[in-house]
Amino acid sequence: MNLFLLNILLAFGWMLLNGNYGSTDFTIGFMVGFFALLLTEPFRNKPNYGRKFWAALKLLAVFLYKLLTSSLQVVWDVITPTHLSHPAIINVPLEVESDFEIMLLANIVSLTPGSLSLDVSEDRKYLVIHAMFSQDEQSVIDDIKETLERRILEVTRD
Repeated sequence: MNLFLLNILLAFGWMLLNGNYGSTDFTIGFMVGFFALLLTEPFRNKPNYGRKFWAALKLLAVFLYKLLTSSLQVVWDVITPTHLSHPAIINVPLEVESDFEIMLLANIVSLTPGSLSLDVSEDRKYLVIHAMFSQDEQSVIDDIKETLERRILEVTRD
């Protein structure tokens, strides 16, 4: 994360050098800083800034996709006369371990319409969620583990 902050500082430096303080200049400065940091990766001990940056973008894209699709699913269930929801409380086994990873997964699950994080087990091995559409509990677990948890681990672990 220190390299990300350095990248932001490089973007602000770019804006100061050019004398323009708009979002376009910040974006250009961020991209120039990003490529400059990529060029220096062979000289660092842990050359993974580019990989983690793209993993974070993929996590964001997956979250936005899940947000859109689940919003449409909930809207469809609300406006149609037949209700397709099968609510259930599900224990999702966790591979994430740190407080930040668990918090990130729980918040992403809660921000997605149709699901809500209720609790984390005391041994921190399960995330208890309420799922609005859970015809098959294992498919809900697999969806959370494959789409969200795996992407979070790509961002947070080396």
